[in-house]
Amino acid sequence: MIRLVLLAAPLLLAGCSRNEPERNAANADDFASRIGTGGTNAPAAAPTGPGATSAIKAAPAAAGGNVFALEKLGDISAVNLGPRAGGCTFSSGGTEMLIAAGPADPALPGKAVVRVGGKLYELDTPPGGIAAIREGTDFNGEGFSIRLAPTAPGKGTITITNIEGQQKTVAGDWVCA
Repeated sequence: MIRLVLLAAPLLLAGCSRNEPERNAANADDFASRIGTGGTNAPAAAPTGPGATSAIKAAPAAAGGNVFALEKLGDISAVNLGPRAGGCTFSSGGTEMLIAAGPADPALPGKAVVRVGGKLYELDTPPGGIAAIREGTDFNGEGFSIRLAPTAPGKGTITITNIEGQQKTVAGDWVCA
């Protein structure tokens, strides 16, 4: 009897899922419309303001943001920094302005996040993993970049460069775990 049930189970499951691509597509479109993408594979609107927790890849200047005015990170609970073997935080004047993480594998890149104009922006690093991030690296975003250089144990500077090539350097704390 158990053998019969085990043989019949795959057939029952196959029967439940076949011949329904139109219905599955309709359900996907319905779900997409409820979460704000309208079934067009367009990205959902990025959350804004101090409570925004998802990072986007976009040029902050295009949205009226000033890349030279990095803001307190705040809640970054929904930010995906990818696989990581550790992370580092840059803060100035007690305000966390950049958090970065990277994998153990030096052949892989890391990620970072900053907040500009109330929105979180995702930045990428070149390959080098967490070791490169700890030692100082470039973080590249849409329309701007940030170069981090450790200056002493627990200290560092970031140099922000906008799309026009203008720069601003900020000194602060560079703490890695």
